[in-house]
Amino acid sequence: MVDLNLTYVDELINVRHVLHGGARGAPKKVEDGSREGASINRSCVVMMSALLQAYVQDVFKICAIQALPTLNTDAVWAAYWKQMKGWGNPSADNIKTLFLKIGVSDVFDGLSWRNCPNTTVRSRLNQLNHVRNSIAHGATVLRVNDADYALTLVKIKTFRNYAEQFADRFEQHALGI
Repeated sequence: MVDLNLTYVDELINVRHVLHGGARGAPKKVEDGSREGASINRSCVVMMSALLQAYVQDVFKICAIQALPTLNTDAVWAAYWKQMKGWGNPSADNIKTLFLKIGVSDVFDGLSWRNCPNTTVRSRLNQLNHVRNSIAHGATVLRVNDADYALTLVKIKTFRNYAEQFADRFEQHALGI
């Protein structure tokens, strides 16, 4: 079973919590006008995106070898994976496109859990990806779906919990398709 290790994300969340405590009210502004802890929040998003990307790649490898048994040697797998240009950030569309390469038309079809319907499974991945892209491309004001987005500690914890729930279910779901 593939593991999504969120230890580093948890450490960043703890550092962020110690910095501001998660108390009511916005953290104080720092010299550049951003809020105290914003860089830690952004680091959490980038870290989660990278961890989810590696997790999905590992799940994909298991599923690909199951679907195409000739991929079971390191050399053949390396050559196959090298052809996966365009795979990158773990957005719902990117993951769906990746699994399409082994004949799975929609790897998310039927994936849901309590308080997280299928539409939310997809939209939360996309939201995390939009925030990550804003950060990675140097945006000072984060944008999601063409609107300004405030990245708070609460939202970081929501993303973290979502990532954990996603990882608890995605591999078994993908293998069962």
